[in-house]
Amino acid sequence: MKKKNLSLLIVSMVTVAGTILPISSLAETTDKKIEQQDKEISALKEKQKDVVAQIASLEDEISSIFDEGITLNKQKTALIKESEQLKKDIAALDVRINKRTEAIQKQGRNVQVNGQGTQILDIILNSESITDAVGRVQAISSIMTANNDLIKQQKEDKALVESKKSDIQTNLANVEKAKTQLEKEKQNLVAKQADLNVLKAEVDSETSGAESSKSKLLKEQQEALKTQLANEAKKKDVKKAETPKKTDKPSIQSESTTETATAPAETAESNGENSSKPEENNNENNSNNQGNVELPETPEKPVTPPATSADATFQALNALRTANGLNPVSWDAGLAASASGRAATMQNFQVPSDHWNRGDEVIAFMFAPGNSVIMAWYNETNMQSPSGTGHRDWEMNPNMTRVGFGYAGDVIVGHSA
Repeated sequence: MKKKNLSLLIVSMVTVAGTILPISSLAETTDKKIEQQDKEISALKEKQKDVVAQIASLEDEISSIFDEGITLNKQKTALIKESEQLKKDIAALDVRINKRTEAIQKQGRNVQVNGQGTQILDIILNSESITDAVGRVQAISSIMTANNDLIKQQKEDKALVESKKSDIQTNLANVEKAKTQLEKEKQNLVAKQADLNVLKAEVDSETSGAESSKSKLLKEQQEALKTQLANEAKKKDVKKAETPKKTDKPSIQSESTTETATAPAETAESNGENSSKPEENNNENNSNNQGNVELPETPEKPVTPPATSADATFQALNALRTANGLNPVSWDAGLAASASGRAATMQNFQVPSDHWNRGDEVIAFMFAPGNSVIMAWYNETNMQSPSGTGHRDWEMNPNMTRVGFGYAGDVIVGHSA
């Protein structure tokens, strides 16, 4: 019977140990996967920011081209109006030119037909005095000068008309050329923007997939922790069941305590065999023939599993402790409340002076809850502590049994007991 009970004990211990060890290994592997997912998500978010910045830059360029196009349209409209006014001016010049041309032609015909040159000479010769002759010469000179000015003005007006026509045509051509170039640039930028939008959608999809994978890993981590806690409770139940039960007779109690603890069914069988031989047991253990004495049974204490929480940081801490061979800690709502109040006082990202004298508090700025901040404390990433390992020591403290985490903005505080 003793050998049989001992065999059952060994089998039970091997079974429980074989169940717990792979879970610790699984937790460690899951932590590494979560850490890798965090790195991948961080890289994707940086890529996402870069793509968004490029899209914003292209949108600014497109907006600038659009504004420039509006300016060119205004210039074109002004040139068209100027062209219309110029057409009116040209029409007026044409009228003046035609009148001057007609006057010049008429004067030329008079000279040819009426011999105006002889008349001018007669006018000078018929002068009454030298003074009169000089006056007549000056008058004739003024007439000739006026005719020359008329011809000169005629030429200048014609040149001005041609120049204005040429300028307007050149300006209109330049505006059209600039508009065509802007339209090409706009199309190129729009095409680039479309490509970047596609890239952004791909990055968003990859980021979403990575975050989904991380959520799945966190869920697996929590399930593994629950399984481990259940196995721990089961192990305690097995140990409790293996503890020898006190029977009604001292002889049975004596024999049971010498045997190795077995499963409840085997204990009952052993008790049954011992109870079938009361006289033999009495002769061996009660030489004074005293009556059997009944011993009160000790009430069994129920196994209370540690308090847990869905808090991601709490789950990640217990997974880390389990992976390092430490017992998981319980969630304490009071500690969580004090940590939340503490976090609310650090929105300026300044560590309180009394923090350095406390061994029950950890603080993190600008880290995400869950595995991210737990691994940052464990690796002392961007952390400060007098010993250089203060945050890791807090997480790996074997005497720590209860924790609570508080959050306020980008501040995370952990309190322990």
